[in-house]
Amino acid sequence: MIRVSDGKIGAREFFAILYAMMAIRITNSTPNLLLDAGLTAAWAMPLLSAAFLFGPLLLLLPLLKKYNAGLLGLLDTLTGNTVGRLITFAMFVAIFSSTSLNSRNYADIVTTMYYSETSVLLILVVLILGASFYIAHRGLEAIGRTALLVVPVFLLTSVLLVIGVAEQLNILYVFPIAGSGPVELVKNSAAYSAFYGDIILVAILYAHVRTHNAFRKAAIWGLWVPAVKMAVFLAVYVMMFDYPAVMNIAFPYHHLTRMAMLGSLANHVEALFLALWFVGAALHFGIYLYLSAYLLGKVVNYKQFEHLILPLAGTAVVLGMIPDNHLQGELWRMLLLEVSSGMFLLLPVLLWTLDRFRKKAKQ
Repeated sequence: MIRVSDGKIGAREFFAILYAMMAIRITNSTPNLLLDAGLTAAWAMPLLSAAFLFGPLLLLLPLLKKYNAGLLGLLDTLTGNTVGRLITFAMFVAIFSSTSLNSRNYADIVTTMYYSETSVLLILVVLILGASFYIAHRGLEAIGRTALLVVPVFLLTSVLLVIGVAEQLNILYVFPIAGSGPVELVKNSAAYSAFYGDIILVAILYAHVRTHNAFRKAAIWGLWVPAVKMAVFLAVYVMMFDYPAVMNIAFPYHHLTRMAMLGSLANHVEALFLALWFVGAALHFGIYLYLSAYLLGKVVNYKQFEHLILPLAGTAVVLGMIPDNHLQGELWRMLLLEVSSGMFLLLPVLLWTLDRFRKKAKQ
């Protein structure tokens, strides 16, 4: 019997969306930022960043259940329409800026590591205006089904990649275990916690998840599984390339795929990882385009927000061409991370505080 769709997604689809949003960051230049800040202890930074956001998430979950509304509904109820709309616009700026800067980063990876004769603009057009727009335009249910289909493959290939390089790893390279020191490690982890800020942002989709328990379960797993994966791969990068030599490698994940040996597939195994990586990148930016259009639609009070996806995709391509080179883009990414980290850490605390004051006022 065919069940009529209710327009909502379950815990598995929601977890797959979160994984696609956050776990793929281990394949771009994000590891370089963390290695520069944490040195040999960079592997601990994803776990600490996730821990910093886990507290705000635990504050947010009861509020979502209490008001039976998503993050934007909470903002409207607790802060008022005007302030809520300003915060919504700030979230839109953060996620759309991330889309533009990170898509340029992925295009730089393709042109640097694989197709040096291909223009950055062409890669951006294919990735954003082609694949990612198509995924985003199909809607949230289709995004969830697509993520649920490909995420198990990503998990499996990640395990196979680590197994393929296991014999070449030297565990002694991760010492000194504290890296730049506990104080610097904690401070930098908090500054870069926006890597997992998606876990707060996706609360705007609360009403589109079937039950509160499904949302809570998927959110908790969707925060910690990508964090653990990033920690494992950062440790693998250091154990493979040593420190500080790993700092001279622009995109360590893609160098790692060239060194993997999977049975008799010793040569050109990176082609398999490249194909899967590009699919994951298209899904990642497809989700970001959908969320950007959703937020912008709420800001301008435009209910048919799906019509905004194509203009936003084109704008992302244009903005992605602004940085003159990879290094300039990285500076802008660092600035965006530091600013948005504070917003994602403090927003649930603000909402929880306003809810306490509202309760006391009623009493």
